[in-house]
Amino acid sequence: MYEIPKVAPMGHPTFRPLDNPRDQDDYLELLDETNINVLHTLGVHPILNQFWQYPLCNVYHLWQPDKLHQLLLGLVKDLLHWLLKYLNARNVKNQFDNRFTSVPQYPGLQLFSKLFDSMKSGSWQGKDIRGMIRTLAVNCTPILDCSQDAGKTVAETASNEMVMGAVRALCEFSLLVSQQNHSDLSLAALDDALKQPYKKKGAFRDQKMSKSAKAKVDQLLGRESHHLGKQKIHKICAAMEVQLHRAEKVTTSKRRQFQVRLNRARQAATIWSDADQQRVMERLERKIHQVTPGKRKLFDK
Repeated sequence: MYEIPKVAPMGHPTFRPLDNPRDQDDYLELLDETNINVLHTLGVHPILNQFWQYPLCNVYHLWQPDKLHQLLLGLVKDLLHWLLKYLNARNVKNQFDNRFTSVPQYPGLQLFSKLFDSMKSGSWQGKDIRGMIRTLAVNCTPILDCSQDAGKTVAETASNEMVMGAVRALCEFSLLVSQQNHSDLSLAALDDALKQPYKKKGAFRDQKMSKSAKAKVDQLLGRESHHLGKQKIHKICAAMEVQLHRAEKVTTSKRRQFQVRLNRARQAATIWSDADQQRVMERLERKIHQVTPGKRKLFDK
């Protein structure tokens, strides 16, 4: 909406009077005069914009981010719901509630006498969440960053770090968005702060998913891990065969020949004990793969 020089520092409300609003009428005049250099300095591409042809339409006011509904009542509110469920699962929600209602008086900080989850969802307004986001990271830090206490597993410590990273990044993003002006530096910081919650929100998987969806995902993960485990065992066996029997002697054709002859021997045997089966396998291995009993014991080991 405003023309801000690229060399300007990070935006601040006091810089607003120094900036000129983008005026599409001025840009049309510069475009007619083919004054391309001036347009470049203003960060405007010298390409005719169809919206400039409508006198009652300002293209620079058509799209504006909805900070209230998209950020405060959207991302931040969802994060708070996931965070409280996560803290409750870790049995530390009481500590957070005590800190949440014990913030000391300070200019610019909003005090809360009631818990976030004790009130109806619609009763929380944008100004309340805006005040809460100022102290959210401070309230969570002693609880989540002190996660290496006795009794904490490595997985819990890593999960707490991810949750704390998501909370801190979203708090930084909401505070950066509140600035009136922005520069290249602040826009880069905004982009990085927005990416971090999406990278770390996997720690809230149990809090975001329904029970049926979680059961389905766990089933798929279990099936995939079992399949990957079988593949890993097969690769280990193949590597051991190459190491013990030498690669040139353990070929695909020899493995296939071994299986075919072993199946024939099984079909021909009417009564075949485990000892008989073991002797036939050893005899076939010595004949086809030249595997001695010593190599077989070493491979099994």
